[in-house]
Amino acid sequence: MINYTHYKPSDAHAVVEVWNEALGQSFPLDLRLWRQNVDDSSYTVAEASMVARDDEDGNRVVGFLIVKSPKHLSCIAVSPSHQRKGIGAEMVAMAEQAIGSDTTAKWVVGQDSNHFFPGVPAEFASALEFFEHRLGYTRGAGYSVDLVRELADYKIEDRVQKRIDELAADGIVLAPCADTDLSALGDHVAANFSHRWLADTIHRLTVETTPREIIIAKRPAAGDVIGFAHTFTNSSRYVGPSIYWRALLGPKYGGLGPIGVDKDMRSIGLGLALLSYAVQTVKDRGATCMAIDWTDLVDFYGKIGFRPWKRYISMRQN
Repeated sequence: MINYTHYKPSDAHAVVEVWNEALGQSFPLDLRLWRQNVDDSSYTVAEASMVARDDEDGNRVVGFLIVKSPKHLSCIAVSPSHQRKGIGAEMVAMAEQAIGSDTTAKWVVGQDSNHFFPGVPAEFASALEFFEHRLGYTRGAGYSVDLVRELADYKIEDRVQKRIDELAADGIVLAPCADTDLSALGDHVAANFSHRWLADTIHRLTVETTPREIIIAKRPAAGDVIGFAHTFTNSSRYVGPSIYWRALLGPKYGGLGPIGVDKDMRSIGLGLALLSYAVQTVKDRGATCMAIDWTDLVDFYGKIGFRPWKRYISMRQN
């Protein structure tokens, strides 16, 4: 018999085991990332997050569902030995009941703050079938991808380096963020991007001991920041989305994202210059393989050799 209880942080070890039984070959999870994205996240809805136990198997945890505010099915998994027994659907039904029937918001798979996935991983046909045919969810248009690149042969292209030099001559400097840049960085992100990117940036800066892994484009004479890029290496204290699946990238891993430039500076080659400089910086800090997460800009990142790695299908309630 399957018993259902609300998820508690004390369940974390058992839940990570179930995750790796069900998903670990493609998305290997460790306790550090789980604690960061679930137990330490203010968006986790404890009263709607569920754990399934089999009382005929020593009360072993065999499934789980994590819900994030407002109506995100952040992650769900059932041990392979217990799949196709209605456990996943039962947990979703309990979560929906716990949240209530507010019709102004629809349930979404992934895409939550402190997310694991930007949608349903396309390689899991059974998961797509579960959401579409069992729950009646609808696929969104298009898809998003994670990208990857080996860095052994990477160097900034001559034409891009020339543009970086031209930008510097015009007073636009690319550099690691310093403490003295933080106020201008915050103003830039707030003025040009989503509240989520701003909140993620602020949160990361509370975790890291230095802001230097955020690469910025700045105009020292004006005292402003006009572009930024989060980068990550194996020394990062915060596990950013681009390095979630770092166990697949090797011990000297790196990551990038989000990245963006000022709305009024998007036709001067600054974006490609900032991207190229940031990737070179990650390589110079020791990374040999690098990922970029949750994007549909395959052609843009492909200009410097990144290729699709993982693909996600957006899915939401009808």
